Amino acid sequence: MAEMKTHYGIATFIMKNTKEIKALFHLLDDPDKEIFETVSDKIVHYGKEIIPNLEHFWEETTDNTVQERIENIIHKVNFNDTYNDIKKWYFSPNASLMQGAMLLSKYRFPELNEDFCRKTLKSIYQSCWLELHNYLTPLEQIHVINSVFYSMYKFTGFDLEANKANHYYISEVLETREGNNYSLGIIYQLLCEMLDIPVFAIQLPRQHLLAYFDNQYDFFSKDAKQVQKIQFYIDANTGTIFTQNDVDVYIKKYNFKNTEQIYLPLSNQEIVLSTIESLIMMYDELQDHEKSEELNKIVLFRGL
Repeated sequence: MAEMKTHYGIATFIMKNTKEIKALFHLLDDPDKEIFETVSDKIVHYGKEIIPNLEHFWEETTDNTVQERIENIIHKVNFNDTYNDIKKWYFSPNASLMQGAMLLSKYRFPELNEDFCRKTLKSIYQSCWLELHNYLTPLEQIHVINSVFYSMYKFTGFDLEANKANHYYISEVLETREGNNYSLGIIYQLLCEMLDIPVFAIQLPRQHLLAYFDNQYDFFSKDAKQVQKIQFYIDANTGTIFTQNDVDVYIKKYNFKNTEQIYLPLSNQEIVLSTIESLIMMYDELQDHEKSEELNKIVLFRGL
């Protein structure tokens, strides 16, 4: 049975200090690397329930090496938990974009306040909803969202070259109002989803954009079937609108090949994975190879 204890003002469950747990903790200072790795693996195997015990032991010890080892073990436990949650989400038939973005944020911020994120998003949605009505054209709808998103709430987009890893995590972006094409694109698409506006992410070569899709009928086909056509494109960093001609010129200028698939909306899974791929490159630039290696394990879901 677990015991209830208040830790840093938050009610958490503390596992019983069994003899095995005590013995493992007392081996955390073992200088033999092989012994420590065996101990670490056994502790990680307990899962998230062991974290309060680790935190308590961290407070009790004055050995900096042991404290550092405890921090690494806690990180491994959190990563395993996040990895399994993202894997379950990725292969779910109803994988929501909001859940996927939250899980990615939990990779970096395991104790993130998910309720704050949802309330902030709802507040932005309500501000947009009050300004929209049924007689607006697609462009007018987007101008309303842009006014609320970039002017009223003051979201600001930064180039990827800014090398700010936190710009990828929507929990941080919703708090600081600073992001990039990927995180702002996710938030923008979530708003449009809530507002029932057909805006979805697409992946151009070297460029991540949003596109306004409009259902039209192909009267030249035998069945006059309904097809989706892109009306225009949106840069999530600034809200700038691009025409089809702008995109065609971009494609032609850089002589990109095999562009047939780029005009299709990305699935929620692909949006999150493309965000992670860009984040991996960011961590490589920052020489944080541990995080890039961990995130590479998640990208491999695509091949399963």
